[in-house]
Amino acid sequence: MSMRLFTPHSARSALGELRPVAERICKLFRAMEYRRPRPITPEQPVEPAYFALLNQLHKGLDEVRASGARVKDLREGMIDFPARREGRQVMLCWQVGENSLRFWRESGAGYAGRRLVDEDGPWEEA
Repeated sequence: MSMRLFTPHSARSALGELRPVAERICKLFRAMEYRRPRPITPEQPVEPAYFALLNQLHKGLDEVRASGARVKDLREGMIDFPARREGRQVMLCWQVGENSLRFWRESGAGYAGRRLVDEDGPWEEA
């Protein structure tokens, strides 16, 4: 199966459906961190609510993957949209709390490597 590629326009369109999913994933992950047993030992029981949260989290992750996007960071709610720019793979990126998709980064770069999207830039269609 080939990887879906996004342009800034198609990523923003997909974000319309993914925004509530990403917000839900972020909240679920934070709730799971709060409920995670510490320290974890083999004989220590885990709350059933933890597994219910885990199940919901996996459903949200599946929704993001089915769209062709990727979850970059669960805690911060960062979503990457694979794209091509000037013949190389890059990531259009969005984070929970941002109004719109405005940034891209090189595939290996982290959050600090984000750059503003140039709408008329050399974005390649899939």
